[in-house]
Amino acid sequence: MDMPSNRGIFYWLCVAAFSAMMFPGEAQDMSSQNEWKASWIWAQRDAYMPYNDTIEARKSFEVPDAAVSATLKITADTRYRVYINDSWVNDGPSRSWPQQYQYDRIDVSPHIHAGTNTIRIIAKYFGIGTFHQIPQEAGLLAQLEISTSKGGQIVLGTDETWEVRDAAAWLRFAPKQSVQMGPFEIYDARIAPGSFDKAVVRYPVASAPWSNLEERDCPLLTKIPRSFNEATAAHVVRRPAGQTFIFPTADWCYEDVVFSNHHTVTTGAFAVILDMGEEEGSITVDADGQTVFIDGKRAEGNQFQLIKGKHLLYVVLTEYWGHWRNDTEIRLVADKALTLANPKDGSSKAPWCYIPFAKEIGYRFADYEWALMSHDEQERVERHIRQTLRDEMSKPPEVATFADELGGRAQIVQPEETTPAPHYLFKNREPLSGVTAPVDGCESIISGESPVTVSPSPSGDVEIVYDLGEQSVGYYDFELEAEEGLVLDIFGVEYIAPDGSVQHTERYRNGMRYICVEGNNRFTSLMRRSQRYVFMTFRNQTRPAYLKKFTLIESTYPVNESGAFTCSDERLTRIWDISAHTLKLCMEDVFTDCPLYEQTLWVGDSRNEALFNYTAFGHADIAKRCIKLAALSLDRHPLVQCQVPSTWETIIPVWGFLWNIMIWDYYEFSADREFLQWVFPYAMKNLRNAANFSDGRGLFSAPFWNMFDWSGIDDNHATVTHNNMFAVGAIDAAIKIAEVLEKKEDGEWLVAYRDRLVAALNTLWQDDACMYPDSVHKNDVVSEKVSLHNAFLSLLFDIAPENKRDALAAYMVKQPEGMTPIGSPFAILYLFAAMEKMEMHEAVVTRILDAYEPMLALGATSVWETFAGAENYNGKFPTRSHTHAWSSAPLYFLNRIVLGIIPTASGGLQYDISPHLCGLSWAKGSSAGKVGPVSVAWSVDGNVLTVNAKTSEGVALRFIRNDSLSGMKILYNGAEVP
Repeated sequence: MDMPSNRGIFYWLCVAAFSAMMFPGEAQDMSSQNEWKASWIWAQRDAYMPYNDTIEARKSFEVPDAAVSATLKITADTRYRVYINDSWVNDGPSRSWPQQYQYDRIDVSPHIHAGTNTIRIIAKYFGIGTFHQIPQEAGLLAQLEISTSKGGQIVLGTDETWEVRDAAAWLRFAPKQSVQMGPFEIYDARIAPGSFDKAVVRYPVASAPWSNLEERDCPLLTKIPRSFNEATAAHVVRRPAGQTFIFPTADWCYEDVVFSNHHTVTTGAFAVILDMGEEEGSITVDADGQTVFIDGKRAEGNQFQLIKGKHLLYVVLTEYWGHWRNDTEIRLVADKALTLANPKDGSSKAPWCYIPFAKEIGYRFADYEWALMSHDEQERVERHIRQTLRDEMSKPPEVATFADELGGRAQIVQPEETTPAPHYLFKNREPLSGVTAPVDGCESIISGESPVTVSPSPSGDVEIVYDLGEQSVGYYDFELEAEEGLVLDIFGVEYIAPDGSVQHTERYRNGMRYICVEGNNRFTSLMRRSQRYVFMTFRNQTRPAYLKKFTLIESTYPVNESGAFTCSDERLTRIWDISAHTLKLCMEDVFTDCPLYEQTLWVGDSRNEALFNYTAFGHADIAKRCIKLAALSLDRHPLVQCQVPSTWETIIPVWGFLWNIMIWDYYEFSADREFLQWVFPYAMKNLRNAANFSDGRGLFSAPFWNMFDWSGIDDNHATVTHNNMFAVGAIDAAIKIAEVLEKKEDGEWLVAYRDRLVAALNTLWQDDACMYPDSVHKNDVVSEKVSLHNAFLSLLFDIAPENKRDALAAYMVKQPEGMTPIGSPFAILYLFAAMEKMEMHEAVVTRILDAYEPMLALGATSVWETFAGAENYNGKFPTRSHTHAWSSAPLYFLNRIVLGIIPTASGGLQYDISPHLCGLSWAKGSSAGKVGPVSVAWSVDGNVLTVNAKTSEGVALRFIRNDSLSGMKILYNGAEVP
């Protein structure tokens, strides 16, 4: 197979054309396009796909009299922040596919006054793929429309009359924050901005690579200042030994936007001369798993003993696959002073060289494409890469040979093309015992009464730790009076263990670096970050600094907290509250998996979160938006992409099948038939394409990422049982949609496909295990492993025959030895749904307490990604992510079971009220609805249950007795229930 073509503009224009032909419902809204008088602009560049390019654009304008209305339409590739008359207005845009690109429409009337006004925009082009955006080219588009009190009309669009300049203080060659996100934020206030020049018009709206411009379809995010709850510690930390370097290697490997696929080759070598002068010494090189040579030799643990004089360090990037390898991090720790020099020209100012390898091994595959390739083809590619690396390492260069052997290929890394590694310093922080931190007034910043005084320590760098009191997400906003060159590193973490151990975020650089100018420094970060604890480290300090202000500007979807739950068991109340808080933190312009690690729209996660949201907050728009973004991935991929819009092109089949189920959930909540009609062809496309992956048994079989739960299921095979069970659930959802839309032919196909799948699944039944196996291996070998998941899924989706249902239901209460249990609260939603279906209501509430009480015991303010010790996190800390909204199932089930609020008609027009007491003496709360919330309060007095329920006009409520109320006298809204 030839190397895949670069995914540049031409690729996406072709996709757009194909999409327009195949899905005319998504054709360009020309009336919307014609509203634009603005053009896409940027600063003058030789090329418009640079890595991490930040500019500032501005326009001053006159408003002759008071503004009656003022609307700003604005978008950018990739991010923008807009100020009007120095007031921070908004950050955006919302995430979207390039072929259905979105802009924000903002009412800016409060910011406009009569006279001279100025609009100023900071725009950043990532130039590299993320899990949120698919960058095309650097571009900014804005149009301000003003109506004045005397009938004047002003339309001000981006064009060549706007002024632009480089915002060079945001260091361009900083590494990525993580594989999921854009570049890490390093701001050097000492770098003065350049002079303004005329903007370059890149494209008129109609001919730009961002097509079919659509208005943002959910609200703008909040900006709510949050102060610290307390200062928890002040330390002096050991000053870091050695030197750190990070290089944006992927940007040098390719000339266009590098996607986030694992199967993207990032390789080459880095070289530098280490000059020991007249002394011998040792050096340790930490190259993050890459292969290290000094003077052509390797050493155990990369610890080298060096004689005096010059030595060549040569680092070969042998970890060539991996979407974490966009940048290269190298750390040098020597026991003696050494200097660095460039092996090509001897420069000490720019000591490093990068040596690219043969372009022929620059393979880039979408990960789902790689999965579908034959083993032989995969091995051919791997052999080609490995052989090239072996050839490059067969004779590593030395000081004397470098110029002759590699000088022609070597590229000098300019000083600004590398940065230090602040996150490495934080992750390896070492507080000094017995040393008092010279910090005065730590708590004063909370009240804002006076600044915190931080004096330098001769023993090390000074660190202050603050606790926000609960997990939060937003922008850092601070004011600091300091000397020029003082470095403030700010990092956030979710969890500090009872013994004081800090849980770092693996390869995620959850922080920023700010380098001060002399005097007062005022800054609001461009990136949203999540944490509970904030660490501030003052480096390179020679005199006192004064921290005058630090707040977190919380940024989430503006939720309507119309759902609620409290009861006589305080534990359940607290579990509901932290679940709701977690869900809010995972709501941006879409539902996200978590606010710290990824901030990514994982499609399977969003199904759970949308369901919980319908109870807690009642927002339909964000769920609809998630469904639509996932649907549009089918214009590009054979099945729904598992996170969207994203440059990690991978597929989790369960996530796609959950997307089908999510569509029906949305209709049940909203009764939005118009959207159902739009999305149904996509729903059918996902299922018809899935049917094309049928094996000889008739089972769905594909070599994708076939996970469902972090639990140890035997799922690393093409034919996985839970995939097929979820496919049945997806078909069931589509059948109901076909009935609503009267799609008879599609409905008949769906019923037939369902019958085939159910029959094939039941051929897998193992009588000896009384269970379905996890998977079928190659050569038709059935897995010896069984998991609880297949028991409850077979019940939930009506797959198991009637004579097997009781045995499967028993597993949900007590699993036999050897059966794989649930590992995450994500999967527990589907267990609870099956238990509710089997009328095991009290068992659900008991299981909620068992599962979530350990979180409460450790002071959790949000719910975790996994249960303690689950397969994907076996460290000393209880879980990897402490804020994961896929785990907020108590929101849904406590309201359904304890409050007994069950919607029975689409659009929230009818509910049954049927509470289960579950050993409680009282409970009250509400569930959000499309029309309005439904509130229930009940209490038990002896044998009398008093229930009061209310809702909006036009919504019907009906009380239903259940077995748990047997023998009780029931007073419902003041009348006895017969």
